[in-house]
Amino acid sequence: MAGTINTSKKNLIQEILKSMEYGPLIESSTSAKVWLKDRKLGPFIDGEFKGTSSQLEILKPCTQDVLGTVGQSVVDNINSAVSSALKAADAWTKLSGHERACHLYSLARHLQKNATLLAQMDSLNRGVQCRDPKEFDVPAMVRFFYHYAGWAELLSSSSELQNWRPVGVVVGIVSESSPLMTLAQVMAPALAAGNTICLKPPECAPLSSLLFANIANQAGLPPGVINVLPGDSSIEQQLATHAQVSNVIFSGLMSVGRHLREQTAGLGIHLTMLLNAGKSSMLVFDSADLDSAVDRVVDAAWFNQGQAPWCLGRLFVQESVWHDFISKLRIRMGHIRVGNSFEKLADVGSPLNRDIISDMMAATLLAEKNGLEVFQANVPSGLPSETFIRPTLAIGGFAESNRVIDDDRLLQPLSVVPFRTAKEAIALSNNSRSGLAASVWTENVSLALEVAHQLQVGTVWVNSHGIIDAGVPFSGWKQSGIGILGGKGGLLEFLQYQGVRTNMTTEHVEYKSFGATPDISAVSCPPSVCQQNDNGVVDCTYKLYYGGAYKRPDGNSSLVVFDGTGKVYGSIAEGNRKDVRNAVEAALKAQPVWWKLGAHLRSQILYNTAEKLQSRREDFISHLTVLYGKADREFATKELDACQRVLFHWAASCDKKHVSTGEISPNNNFATIINREPMGVIGAVQTPIQSPPGPLALLNFVSMFAPAVCYGNSIVVIADSVHPTPAVEFCEVLDCSDFPAGVVNVLTGDTKYLAAQLASHQEVAALWAPGIEATTAKYIEWASSANMKDTWVDRLPCFDNLEQVTDCSELFELHSIRYKSIWIPCEEIYAN
Repeated sequence: MAGTINTSKKNLIQEILKSMEYGPLIESSTSAKVWLKDRKLGPFIDGEFKGTSSQLEILKPCTQDVLGTVGQSVVDNINSAVSSALKAADAWTKLSGHERACHLYSLARHLQKNATLLAQMDSLNRGVQCRDPKEFDVPAMVRFFYHYAGWAELLSSSSELQNWRPVGVVVGIVSESSPLMTLAQVMAPALAAGNTICLKPPECAPLSSLLFANIANQAGLPPGVINVLPGDSSIEQQLATHAQVSNVIFSGLMSVGRHLREQTAGLGIHLTMLLNAGKSSMLVFDSADLDSAVDRVVDAAWFNQGQAPWCLGRLFVQESVWHDFISKLRIRMGHIRVGNSFEKLADVGSPLNRDIISDMMAATLLAEKNGLEVFQANVPSGLPSETFIRPTLAIGGFAESNRVIDDDRLLQPLSVVPFRTAKEAIALSNNSRSGLAASVWTENVSLALEVAHQLQVGTVWVNSHGIIDAGVPFSGWKQSGIGILGGKGGLLEFLQYQGVRTNMTTEHVEYKSFGATPDISAVSCPPSVCQQNDNGVVDCTYKLYYGGAYKRPDGNSSLVVFDGTGKVYGSIAEGNRKDVRNAVEAALKAQPVWWKLGAHLRSQILYNTAEKLQSRREDFISHLTVLYGKADREFATKELDACQRVLFHWAASCDKKHVSTGEISPNNNFATIINREPMGVIGAVQTPIQSPPGPLALLNFVSMFAPAVCYGNSIVVIADSVHPTPAVEFCEVLDCSDFPAGVVNVLTGDTKYLAAQLASHQEVAALWAPGIEATTAKYIEWASSANMKDTWVDRLPCFDNLEQVTDCSELFELHSIRYKSIWIPCEEIYAN
């Protein structure tokens, strides 16, 4: 008997040595199951779980076993949660920064103590591999709360933040792709800023969010500060459009984000969005360590089952190493392990629902149909293919007809594409509606930095992928989102500037017909009823200004301008859709040139503009005095002085904040460069001011174009429809101030019509319309969903006060720049 056993053991050992296969190694899920057992879960409101009439079964993704039931939120729950948050906000806001910091610190400590439970619950509910939440999501979550506990402490003592106040009730809509991470990115800064939260977790994966609420309760957070509302997608819209909600932050699919932008238009709600648009890119150059790059591809593409927003979707490989890299990648793909979420040795497992697998299979069939080479990892015979992910490569060219990436798929094949030169790689990577993140693989540091600066994304990792830190801004460019998560910028998303008035309306707007044709009734008048001003026999007609020159309008029509006494002052060009298109094209061409001039030269040009304005001081004072119809020159003189202050302020600011240099800080063996880069083309709409102290048409024009160009943007301004001539007249000053053609462009005509054209233009990155009429503001926000442009329609105090013209500088900076974080590994000398 003994000899038989020994022989059998010997044979088993020989087989293991031949195959070099590890045996099964299963992580425990006992803690999560014990917590769920016999627990009645439902909406978490005012510090306790509430019962509801409707129950939702929560299933384990890989087996479809029932984990438990959760009460679905109904309308009464939503109203109760918002009311509870609103009531709690009074007390929470009044706490000192130190007291809020103590609460957040306590919460971070409790999360650490329950780290294993949180990781198990997330893995059990979402089907992700147990190591992903254990090694990434939960530690990152804890880091966010520690980081923003520090900001809560500093908030009351920081001179930079003394004019900022909490917004009130914040709604966080958490996606299924990475709920714990998104939860921390919402909760930590919002609570630190003094706000209260209503959280909507993913419909099929609410357990980790409900567990978090329970832990927060144990940590001593006051009732009502955190509320969690599980349920289907209808809850999201009801929460986001609630009359007492001030801010909404959303992480998820682009289609849902677009719908939220449309639904919240005109409600005065600030939106922050991080969208799963097209996934991230990886650029592998021939100077890269190919083995390291190949190994990282697997983690970058299928971390969190490939459902995290920054997961890899497009892989670009230089042709000179194409064959070697693809060969190594096929070998590595052959070693990917597919298995259950608690199998420690498995790389990928089951997604949250079977629809994700169906989308993946459809994309794979499309790739094959388009002639791409499809390579898939093996799924063990014991696992059902309709339940588990099969990691897939789509290898080949990148012609438009061969695209397999869909911006609204959570999971898709990894597209692998060759490139020849660095310029081609940059062009291919930037040829996307998305712009969340990318990684660059090369041992040539100068190449890595140059490519990083050219990529149109919010985060670039060098020889790494997927590094996130609470102190470093993380934001989406283009259609990957609006706003900032992380760092000081992430805190400001949940604060409002003192004195700013939100523009909102409940009035119905016919979006399809809005601004379809110009309405000139307000600014034009038949000559028979116009009282002619004494301007002599010389005609006074102002043209449009774009591309560095005065241009006749495409429609060859003009509008009458009146002075303050009702007399005809002159005529302005009536711009149309084609004029908007021409102006945006000129701005788009000029912007890269303007930015590359550098901060010092931009500063000098702005100073030069102030000098040229001073040389024409008397002309402008006379112009404004007649135009406004005032009996004395004092008001016009004060406005000119204020314009000079604005130009000097932004000229001075220009080279004090090096947009292209940023900050460098060591973090986790990385050097992090944080760039402040321009938005691109900014559209701006001047709003007529009729209230005291007066029109301020010239000052408002200068106050909008100066900060935009200070940070390297180009701008298209729609001039004040009542007093448009100062802006057009100022273009003569720009002409002799060394501004490159197309940096500043001015259009005149019907504000509503022209604003509608700018709002729907795909190449306009941001649209400013401070204090514009409420229905136009609503349309601008609705139309901005087409390309997720940043919109700004709040009424600013600096536009109404000659003495406070530079008080909103921080706001202008926030709306003029994008953050780009570049992560560079620093482990060459001391790797350990």
